[in-house]
Amino acid sequence: MYKQKNKTHLGKSKRLTHWIKRKFLLIITAFMLGMSNAVYDDDKMIYGNQNHTEQKQKGD
Repeated sequence: MYKQKNKTHLGKSKRLTHWIKRKFLLIITAFMLGMSNAVYDDDKMIYGNQNHTEQKQKGD
């Protein structure tokens, strides 16, 4: 039958690239979530101040 060749070097490099790819995607995902939360907080703060200011002006 066929002899099985040991491909230890190829296996290690595949594992390393897979690990790097996974960590890179994790970092990018965390960055995108952080940016979306920051934008959401800024929008909430801006719109919240406008409504509060309008209510104060109507009360006078």
